[in-house]
Amino acid sequence: VRGDGWLPQGDPRDRLPAQIARLRALREAAGVEEPAEIGAIAEPLYVGDPPWRVGRRTLTGKPEQLAASLRAYAAMGVDQIQVRFRSRSRTELTDQMAAFAADVAPHLNA
Repeated sequence: VRGDGWLPQGDPRDRLPAQIARLRALREAAGVEEPAEIGAIAEPLYVGDPPWRVGRRTLTGKPEQLAASLRAYAAMGVDQIQVRFRSRSRTELTDQMAAFAADVAPHLNA
């Protein structure tokens, strides 16, 4: 109630709007007027079409699709997100990070 932020750990995306509303209601009831910084840990990402099974909750696809999916967090009241990547090696991880920076990130503020 009196913290200055909240970063849920492992909560599914579909539960966040209700949890954010509850947090705001609790703060309001306690007389806290300052906004809380809301974070979220996004589903794992794989930029493009993975050539291997990346897991059922992994976001995959074209950069524009991934960016649109991540922008949905802002629409539900999330101020910042943490992103993580699926990979099988350090090289694949750094390639995914580079692809995100070059191809997905430019679409995040669209």
